[in-house]
Amino acid sequence: MFVRNAWYIAAWTKEVTRVGAFTRTLLGQPVVMFRRRDGTPVAMHDRCPHRFAPLSCGKVNGDTIQCAYHGMTFSDTGRCVSNPTQPDDKIPRAARVETYPVVERHNMIWIWLGDPDRADPEDIPDYYQYDHPDWASDGGHLLVNANYQLLTDNLLDLTHIAFVHADILGNPHVAKQSETQTDVGDRSVVERRIIRDGPAVPAWRLAFDDYDGNVDLWMDMHWEAGANMILDVGVTPTGKARDDGIAIFGLDCLTPETATSTHYFFGAAHKYRSQEPAVTSFWMKALEYAFNQDKAIVEAVQSRMQGEWDILKMNPVVNKADHAAIQARRIVQRLIDEEEQHPPHNDCPAATAPAIQAET
Repeated sequence: MFVRNAWYIAAWTKEVTRVGAFTRTLLGQPVVMFRRRDGTPVAMHDRCPHRFAPLSCGKVNGDTIQCAYHGMTFSDTGRCVSNPTQPDDKIPRAARVETYPVVERHNMIWIWLGDPDRADPEDIPDYYQYDHPDWASDGGHLLVNANYQLLTDNLLDLTHIAFVHADILGNPHVAKQSETQTDVGDRSVVERRIIRDGPAVPAWRLAFDDYDGNVDLWMDMHWEAGANMILDVGVTPTGKARDDGIAIFGLDCLTPETATSTHYFFGAAHKYRSQEPAVTSFWMKALEYAFNQDKAIVEAVQSRMQGEWDILKMNPVVNKADHAAIQARRIVQRLIDEEEQHPPHNDCPAATAPAIQAET
């Protein structure tokens, strides 16, 4: 149900510190993360191979992590380097922990949970707005108790904003007047939407008092497999070019936790009034408010699916606005099928990720 040969956000940079270990379940795998002495992140299976205690309960010491149960200590490559309950015995070859490729980029820690030989940092989405000096940005996290593809559906069909987010991101004009274009690539979908000559939605009017008149609103959602999205959204005076208006680049990245739960990493990045922290704070509060509205409705959908995680197996009615989401689902299924036909070949008891230099 997951595309494994893809980069996912494991955490925001600020979540993983040098003070102890950080754990999160990703694609059904418990993962522990910590930082080496030089500050670069490490990610490994959060399970000691001895009695399966979570390594995240243990102690980080330099470039190693020690299990809290019997003291076995593992290096940042996953190899056991100390077994204190039997110090004179040879450490078993199987005393290894699987590690995963990680890259720190754009204030996010990216992880690869598929075939480590295919982990190419050049494939990480270019969300440069989230660490560029000309842009102000911030990010947050929600855990949504629903399948990640339900959230993908929600984000690729923005007609819902007129109803779910009517008090902050939508209005009746948005529902009636959208012009759309869908571009489909090998691993990507872009859903472009424009609403011309209508009143600015509440959030834009609250943020910028010079946008009380009618505007053209654009919303271009860029999706890349597995489930990473960024929304280029903005307003400009009716009939004017986008460069004459204001844009926000909203992060909407989904990392599955389980079949029916998802880590939702969200954020806001902007250049307009980027030196004013209050503007960034406003957008983060507005997005958190809106995404909690999404969380409520998508979780309600998941509950009505009664344990099923694939809504298409339940033969839902399909609207025109579902087109982009269905294209994304087809890409995901194709990639899953390809991975099942060509699984990675591992000779070691636990696969160890190749070293990837984190960016600073």
